[in-house]
Amino acid sequence: MFAAPALAQSIVGTAFVDGKRVDLFNNGTWDFSDTGDVSCQKIATTLSFCGNPFKWKPTSASNDDITAMFRADDLNYGMVIYEGLGLNAGMSRTQVQSIALEYAAAASQMSVSQVPVFGIVPVTVADHDTETLYYAASIDGLHIVYANTVLVGASDTAQIVTYEIADDINDAFKIRHKDFLDSFKIEFWEDAE
Repeated sequence: MFAAPALAQSIVGTAFVDGKRVDLFNNGTWDFSDTGDVSCQKIATTLSFCGNPFKWKPTSASNDDITAMFRADDLNYGMVIYEGLGLNAGMSRTQVQSIALEYAAAASQMSVSQVPVFGIVPVTVADHDTETLYYAASIDGLHIVYANTVLVGASDTAQIVTYEIADDINDAFKIRHKDFLDSFKIEFWEDAE
């Protein structure tokens, strides 16, 4: 049997063919699974969640743009937005950060310049140097703070986001976001070469 390549696609299911595990992707293709660490939940071809599932409980995504969603408690959530576009398609970290702020502005019914930005901090995620953007939005009167860490590879982009129902960023929120980031294993295609 032949499996078409599944570049940077989200996994929508798994199956077994001749006793071997197969990942089913959202573009209709499949590939034999590299299950790797059995304690990890594979989110996409190059991204796995290896954190404590009792601390970050997997939950249903609120819309189709979200690849994976997690809940820490009633106020704290994590999510992953994974796309099959990267540097080769002209994607950049600053572009993704700008889009995130545009979404926050639209949800808050304000201009992008009015979105509270608490800062951009350099971070390393799974040996990849990047940045975390801290900002806030208000949706239907509900105040939410976000930490959005963007990783852009040659052919993939991942946003690893935590958010809390709160008015302001505090140290506990930053520590929680770092814990969430530390829960991921990322291997962009260029890393595997």
